[in-house]
Amino acid sequence: MAGNAVLAGLWLGRLAYFGCAAAILFFALAPLGFVPKFTPQPDLLLCLTFTFVLRRPEFAPVWLVAAVFLLADILLLGPPGLWTAIVVLLTEFTRTQEYRFREQPFLFEWAFVAGAMFLALLANRLLLVVALVPLSSFGAVTLHYLVSVLAYPLVVLFCYFFLRIRKISPDEAIRYGHRL
Repeated sequence: MAGNAVLAGLWLGRLAYFGCAAAILFFALAPLGFVPKFTPQPDLLLCLTFTFVLRRPEFAPVWLVAAVFLLADILLLGPPGLWTAIVVLLTEFTRTQEYRFREQPFLFEWAFVAGAMFLALLANRLLLVVALVPLSSFGAVTLHYLVSVLAYPLVVLFCYFFLRIRKISPDEAIRYGHRL
């Protein structure tokens, strides 16, 4: 019976991740006009993914992250698979480092995520340059990065208070088979 409860909680967490990702994509595509077009938008999907991977990695498995970002690439008319591959590589590296952040203050986590976002944007930009794809201005990309880094704590607060996504405890780490 306890195994069924763990499995139900696991799939409920995955559903929460997918539901939040779907809501982010819906509002990105909907012509609602809440924010002027010249205002840089944070990458809430990337912030959400890092939040889940660093706090409850079993809720955002690699196949779900890949599916969500490939869907985002297709719906948002980006190069299909490029951003997906970069994000999957970074989240898998982050997943291997998750145990290091369980006891650390939030500032260390935030700095790590800021560095990972910077590497992701740099890799994306370099690969687009190599492919001779027209790029947006460096200033726009820099503002997008800064707004995304500043949005990360807000996404963490949303996940903490509304979705109850907290850092995994040592007992839960044993239950889900994580490294201690």
